[in-house]
Amino acid sequence: MNYNTKKYCFFIFICLATLFVEGQEKTTKNSYNYSEISEHPRLLLNKNEEIKVVEAVNKSPELKKVHDYIIETSNEILKMPLLTREMKGKRLLAVSRNAFSRLYFLSYSYRLTRQEKYLKKAEQELNNISKFSDWNPSHFLDVGEMTMGAAIAYDWLHHKLQDSTKQNVRKAIIEKAFQPSYIEKYNWFLTKHSNWNSVCNAGLVFGALAIMEDEKEQSIPIIERALKTNILALEVFAPDGNYPEGPGYWNYGTTFQVMLSAALESALGNDQGLSQSPGFMTTSNYMLFANGPSGKFFNYYDCSATKEPSSSLFWFADKNNEPSIALGELEMIKNGLYTRAKPSDVDRILPNTIIFGKNINLTTMKPPVEKLFVGHGLTPVAIVRTSWDGSNEKYLGIKAGSASDGHSHMDQGTFVYDIGQLRWAMDLGLQSYNTLESQGVDLWNMNQNSQRWDVFKYNNFNHNTISINNQKHNVKGRAKIIESYKNKELGAKIDLTEVLNFKNELKSATRKATIVNEKNLVIIDEIETNADLVSLRWNMVTPAKAEIIDKNTIKLTQDIKILFLKFESNIAFDLVLRPSENPSEIDTEFGKGKYGEYNQKNAGTMMLGFDAKIPGNTKAQFKVTFEEGKSDIILNNNTIVLNAPNPSRASEGDKVFFDNSTITISGDGDAYTKETPDWAIYGKITHKKALNKNFGFRIDAKRITPQGLENAGIDRSADGQLGIRGGEGNGIDKNEGYFFGLDLSEFDSSVTFKLTKIGINLLEGNESCIIVNRKNLSKMMNYSPKNKNLQKRIAITNTLNTKMVDISELGILLKGGENHIEFMTLFNTSDAGNFRISGFEFVIE
Repeated sequence: MNYNTKKYCFFIFICLATLFVEGQEKTTKNSYNYSEISEHPRLLLNKNEEIKVVEAVNKSPELKKVHDYIIETSNEILKMPLLTREMKGKRLLAVSRNAFSRLYFLSYSYRLTRQEKYLKKAEQELNNISKFSDWNPSHFLDVGEMTMGAAIAYDWLHHKLQDSTKQNVRKAIIEKAFQPSYIEKYNWFLTKHSNWNSVCNAGLVFGALAIMEDEKEQSIPIIERALKTNILALEVFAPDGNYPEGPGYWNYGTTFQVMLSAALESALGNDQGLSQSPGFMTTSNYMLFANGPSGKFFNYYDCSATKEPSSSLFWFADKNNEPSIALGELEMIKNGLYTRAKPSDVDRILPNTIIFGKNINLTTMKPPVEKLFVGHGLTPVAIVRTSWDGSNEKYLGIKAGSASDGHSHMDQGTFVYDIGQLRWAMDLGLQSYNTLESQGVDLWNMNQNSQRWDVFKYNNFNHNTISINNQKHNVKGRAKIIESYKNKELGAKIDLTEVLNFKNELKSATRKATIVNEKNLVIIDEIETNADLVSLRWNMVTPAKAEIIDKNTIKLTQDIKILFLKFESNIAFDLVLRPSENPSEIDTEFGKGKYGEYNQKNAGTMMLGFDAKIPGNTKAQFKVTFEEGKSDIILNNNTIVLNAPNPSRASEGDKVFFDNSTITISGDGDAYTKETPDWAIYGKITHKKALNKNFGFRIDAKRITPQGLENAGIDRSADGQLGIRGGEGNGIDKNEGYFFGLDLSEFDSSVTFKLTKIGINLLEGNESCIIVNRKNLSKMMNYSPKNKNLQKRIAITNTLNTKMVDISELGILLKGGENHIEFMTLFNTSDAGNFRISGFEFVIE
């Protein structure tokens, strides 16, 4: 079908649609009386509701932090060139999301400040995207997000936009969004249960609501169609609210689903019961549990472990009249995770935080009381949190489901496990689609023999589950939760028989995962074979260091914590440690050769478990108990060491000029960071006024040039030590150095942080560096190898020690209640050579 034929078909459709709408209006069969639609602005934030936003921002320091960030970001957008229609592979999605973000931020900034600069820039962006040849309907997510951004700006700025701009936007929405949505090869999302349905329908409805009064005949059918087809996307939340594709995709699909309901309500008074679909209003409980105390998601399927802001939870908190639903989001705002100035899949909808949170009392939140969430449905999960104080609580997530479902992995029976801030049993997560698609990997074929299951992160051998006879899981099998426990034991039992069987090898296979007496995790696998012998592989991925200490015990060490895995069985087994960092160097279990070069590395991980052979007609039971060991830290209380992480997973890059690590001190006195581990943190805090507080440690890489002080890129060595990119080497070369900041705003003014030592390595010969107390410029130190007497060996644990330079004479004493933006500088003052920074020691008084 050529383009002119498509246009003709669309013309015929519009004629029929017009007759349909007119007939519907005459018989009052439309879902709404569209003539009563609210005046502009009508999407999400109605006319004059800016007053409520201002009141909420003034009352809540968290909302003010988000508000200020939006304004600051909008000011940066003003300087940016207009977007270009640049495809990445088969997607325009990055451009659509950038446009959405710009238009939403600029529109918000204009409504809240009335400054014309935001209006002017938004109008330029609207006209620019309206001129694009299309919005890439072959990947309709791109259309949905572009349409939503355009609709919000059109609606919110409606009374100030030039008529020509409004005409351009209306024309673009009709031709680039509405028209292709009626073409069968593009609109397959209308019949799907996935996030595509929510995103694409929401974008189209936003467009229809925005231009309703001028384009009624085109807009009403879009809304009426969405009300019918969007039901499919909502069915996946039944019966309990858990999302089949995992919490990462929950964030994506549910955000747009919430925005769809919110826009229908603000513009037309209600959402025709969409949000009352079974499981939808309780799905916020699933998301509460999906986030562990480590700050990581229970990340099954194509889901990253990194928790992203979930502003939709403010909407659920408001609608359910349960502020605690947003408790974790408030903590994320406090920790800077909502305003981190880094690319984010959800950054573009950040204004939702304030719009949905403006009616909630954010000052009197109480933590949840439930300890177990069990969700059945397409991908059953059971999640345990023994407490909600974020200190030494235990966290378990286990899942069932099938590898045949959307975005699935062969991870049926997998689990994750946190103790406090540390994740011990982890999932490797997803690999970027583009890295696989660009190498020709048949990624979206879910058949048993698809190349998808050759990807290291996707098959069952590298998940926390069991495998038999070196077989991949059966994609036609579906695991189910058959029992759950919520008293002395907290957890669930899963039936894995269908997933493991191909030739009726097993009579039954179950996995029970429970936290017993809120103390130990216990995994029990019961396998009953048929006539033939069956080989079994038990596997677990961990970021900890693992060692086999006897035939029944594996010791895990992570930071200053120790965990023992104790194995028992009525069948003989052999404990094993398995590599996971470099898949291309690892032999496959299912054929000859190694994993493909297209597999990404998994830095800082390893695998452990056991192998066993179960005779025919035998009932085998394997029990693994996770028991905490005693920490062997030997630092003095109230001393914190920030050591270079090993292996390096910290922030670095040619254009990464600064890094701000938010470090939390728990109620138990443990110090940790929930984001990228820029530092390995050691110490035990007993100072009562320092507990349950956060502080920010900032590093800024700089270079002195004839033009003055310039930004420089942060470098990390293989063991995580700090250097600077772009000089003679990647260490800290001549005229290179760092500025350091410490944000102690949350602490009482009576609390002080004293910087006592700095780790300086590879400083040799005539090399030297100058360290300056920026609070008192008369205090400075010129350090060189001649000052070896200042080198102190610090014993951190019984097996870990480091060398640092004693800088106590600089008198760097920083009081709580302040943000010490530049308290110290350190620069290379040598004529040649370079060195690195390995860590810092602070004493809290």
